[in-house]
Amino acid sequence: MGAGLKAMFVWRPEAGVTLERFAAGARDEVGSRLAGRGAEDVVLHLTEREPPRLSVLPWRRSPLALISVHGGEAALAACAEALRALPGALHGYRVEEALPVARTRTWPAGTRAPGACLLTLFRKNPKLDREAFFREWYGTHTPLSLEIHPLWGYTRNAVQAPLLPGSEPWDGIVTEDFRAKEDLLDPRRLFGGALRCVPNMARVGLHVSKFLELSTLENYLVEEYVLPSRAPSLL
Repeated sequence: MGAGLKAMFVWRPEAGVTLERFAAGARDEVGSRLAGRGAEDVVLHLTEREPPRLSVLPWRRSPLALISVHGGEAALAACAEALRALPGALHGYRVEEALPVARTRTWPAGTRAPGACLLTLFRKNPKLDREAFFREWYGTHTPLSLEIHPLWGYTRNAVQAPLLPGSEPWDGIVTEDFRAKEDLLDPRRLFGGALRCVPNMARVGLHVSKFLELSTLENYLVEEYVLPSRAPSLL
C-alpha cells in the first residue's frame, strides 16, 4: 500500500443496474477516471457474484464498489473530483488505516486477487461514545477476529471525516481476506472448525451487538483489484 494519506469512496450505481452490468464496466470506469491523478495506490473492491442464499452472514445483494486511494492531499482531492461524476451515488471519507493482518501481494496489478473477500460497512452502537467504540473495536473485537477466523488479510479503516457532502455516516470500513472462498462461505471454517463453530458464532455475535448498530450493518461479497494509478505512456 502507499505510504500517504488514505481516502475511501463507496460507489452505489443508479437504481436498476444489475450486478452483472455493474461488474462488467466498473473497473474500466474507475481506472480511467483515476489514471494520472497522482495517487500512490488505487484498490477497487467490487461486487461481481451473488453471495449464497443460505448463510450465517446477512449479505447485501445490491451492486457496490469500494475505491481506496493512497496519496497526498492534492492527489486525494483530484481523485475525489474525478470520481464525482460517476453515475449513481458516491460517498467519500478520509480514513485511518491499520493492517492487523497484512498480505504480501504476489499477483499482477489489474488481475483479480485470489481467494475471497468480505467487505463490511458499519456504525457504532449509539449507546457508546467514540472512545468506548474504538476500545471495543480495537481492543476486543480485532483480537477476537484474529483468534477465530482464518484471515489471510485484514484491513481496518476508521472513518475520520467525510470528504464529500451528503456522505453516509459510517464509522468503520473493514475488508477481510481469505485464501479460499470456503474459508469465508463455510461457517465451520469461518468460525474455527466443526466443534467450535457454534460457540464461536455466539461469542462474535454477542460482541458485535455490543459495539455496532446492527440494523445499519452492511456485508458484501467482493473481489479485489489493484488498478493502475498512472496515466498510460505515449512512448
